[in-house]
Amino acid sequence: MKSKIIDLMPNALVKFFANPYVSGASIEDGLKTSNNLWTKYNLYSSLDLLGEAVYDDDMVYYNIKTYKQLLEKLKDNKHISISLKPTSLGIHKSFDFCKESLTSILEDAKKQKIPVTIDMEDHTLTDTTLKLYTELLENFPNLGTVLQSRLFRTHADIENLSSYNCRIRICIGIYKESSDIAYVNKKIMKDKLINYTHKLINDGHYVEVATQDKNYINKLLEDYDQLGWKNNQIEFQQLLGVPMKSTQDEIISKNIKNRLYVPFATKWDYALPYLKRRLNNNPKMAIYVINHIFRRGFQIH
Repeated sequence: MKSKIIDLMPNALVKFFANPYVSGASIEDGLKTSNNLWTKYNLYSSLDLLGEAVYDDDMVYYNIKTYKQLLEKLKDNKHISISLKPTSLGIHKSFDFCKESLTSILEDAKKQKIPVTIDMEDHTLTDTTLKLYTELLENFPNLGTVLQSRLFRTHADIENLSSYNCRIRICIGIYKESSDIAYVNKKIMKDKLINYTHKLINDGHYVEVATQDKNYINKLLEDYDQLGWKNNQIEFQQLLGVPMKSTQDEIISKNIKNRLYVPFATKWDYALPYLKRRLNNNPKMAIYVINHIFRRGFQIH
């Protein structure tokens, strides 16, 4: 029912409620937000061009061009990485076409020494995304990808990556999946997030823990202290727009990187699928926005 209501919600209202989660409608907006996060709060960021499920070749080339323009502007901003999605870069056409699109962007990123992460989308693309990742990793060692703790298959996916030196963002995942292939209880997903973080670190990977749950962040910070983890093994990530300054300050005080996911769009229509997923996943967004209107918080625009 909630999902249907959000799907029927006028786009202008979706934009209003989800606005704190998006940096703006241009490369410049994304860069301004990321630079403010760094200079004011010592927060790293990952810029992501919104727009998915692209079936038009011209739009794919437009996305490639936009990422290349972004990378050109990032040459002196080492606190910023980028994230991208296979469905925005030609996976609709073929695996090879998407890989070629990714390679074009990765070559520029390698020259600029900018980390790139291939985002994980719904379960139908998990195999494809991991294949892209492992095939590109040898030539682009600064490449990362994402695993989702809600999927039953994730333990096996971690095992399959054991022979690689990976940078993995671990999250519960935002895509709703069937109970045949995924956990539907969030506590189980979050407990798995802790377990998988331990396994990834023990396997020698660099782990980016993406969660807004302060209790689980605190649990991992305790593990960090007690188990002797190093700050070159783990970082934490959250979404732009979620008020978590005290937790972020604690993370940074331990000399651990904290990074915010900073989406931007070149047109607001391209951002709508992402914004609707955020509203579906977290109805508290409306409360965050109302609080933001009456009391300027940690959101930066």
